[in-house]
Amino acid sequence: MTKVTPKMNTVLRAISLFFLMFGWFHLALAQHGNMESIENDPDKTLFGKVLKEGRFEFHLRSYFMATQNQGNLLDYQTWGTGAGIGYFSPRWKGLGMGFSGFFVFRHFENNVTATDPLTQSSNRYEILLYDLQNPNNHKDLDRLEEFFLSYEKESLNIWVGRHHFESPFLNASDNRMRPNLFSGISVGFKPGKLGVKASWFSHVISRGSLEWLTIEESFGLYNTGRNPLESEESYKHHIDSKGIVSLGFDYASDHANIQSWSYLTEGVFGLSMLQATGQLSLNSGPEFLWGIQGFYESSVGNGGNESPEKAYILPGEQTGGIGLSGGLKWATSKLTMNYLKISDNGRFLFPREWGREQFFVSLPRERFEGLGGVNAKMIKYDQSFVDEKLKIEMGFSYIDNPDQDDFYLNKYGIPDYFQVSGLVDYQLKGFFRGLDLQLLVVGKKEAPSQELSPENIINKVNMINYSFIVDYRF
Repeated sequence: MTKVTPKMNTVLRAISLFFLMFGWFHLALAQHGNMESIENDPDKTLFGKVLKEGRFEFHLRSYFMATQNQGNLLDYQTWGTGAGIGYFSPRWKGLGMGFSGFFVFRHFENNVTATDPLTQSSNRYEILLYDLQNPNNHKDLDRLEEFFLSYEKESLNIWVGRHHFESPFLNASDNRMRPNLFSGISVGFKPGKLGVKASWFSHVISRGSLEWLTIEESFGLYNTGRNPLESEESYKHHIDSKGIVSLGFDYASDHANIQSWSYLTEGVFGLSMLQATGQLSLNSGPEFLWGIQGFYESSVGNGGNESPEKAYILPGEQTGGIGLSGGLKWATSKLTMNYLKISDNGRFLFPREWGREQFFVSLPRERFEGLGGVNAKMIKYDQSFVDEKLKIEMGFSYIDNPDQDDFYLNKYGIPDYFQVSGLVDYQLKGFFRGLDLQLLVVGKKEAPSQELSPENIINKVNMINYSFIVDYRF
């Protein structure tokens, strides 16, 4: 007899629940007169007939990534391809449901699972294409992603179950093979210019992971960095929390947009941000772009664990930051200058497992999580061609971090550095509609007058990361 594994049990339960929900949905349609009776037209109530009225979505994604490090430090390369399918039912009185899954093949790799002999460091970028929890997994790279009931009607939408969610800090962070998704409930309401969005999530599946984890277990899935108390302990498997709640407001007018977001991770931390952006029409020529954003963060309770050495954030730790943006916008191009200052009172902390922070100065392959006392400057140029099918983005930044030996303000020991990034994105139309080709190149160089150990260099500075992505949805 075939042994039923825990993963098989999860899949079987998910499939059973889907058919149960679909049967309920189908019964509701029949009972409320939206379908003709069997006597009038038997085909109208066939399960397969109803199923065909839904929408199937197919997704193919191929990803090549390589990292070139300094000197004798390890270099990495890999190429993987994935495919997925999703089904989304027709709506009845606003009700609908859907599910999706994805699997990945590892075609080629070099050093992805190897430990650098000089620094004992593991791979940072490429492994997130696959299975971070089991790096040597080459055969079972599949995961159940969306699985939800939803309601959409006029200005209200409600999602229950496993689904996508986007906000400035809690988001898909979709720059690897698979994105982040969240399990819980989210509600959006926008009757006019003012909108509100709220959510509560108890589980998450992160990019580079195949398993749904509780919010408290997701802490430490990625590198936990250095303990601010210089202890050997970490917060991995030591956080106690019932989930994360978010509340966002958005107001949009013809020339400005204002949004505020608050996040509360029960028993761990709270974070609030406020952002305003807009544009001003000049007498002639380009539009003037402006933006300002600020955030404040503090610990909640004991920071996740009664022992400070095992807490995600130290009890009483707090910090804040401000960001500025200004620039010019033409018909097909945009030039902006951006700035971020993070207070040196404490670190900006928001689990990387839940999303990528969206500051004005943010560039690909760059994070500010785990840092305090930061001054960051960035200039960015965007250009589109050929009816906006071809887009080019270029960015240059200088990040002035706290001292690399400061455990309290520099969680990962990142030195000061310069970064250059370039993205070419070509979205095909017509016969190949849905096909998107991307080339991303990112280089990081240490700032002068620093004495760096190999541990502070590998995968952090003096490196180039390449990504070529073929993405097709239909």
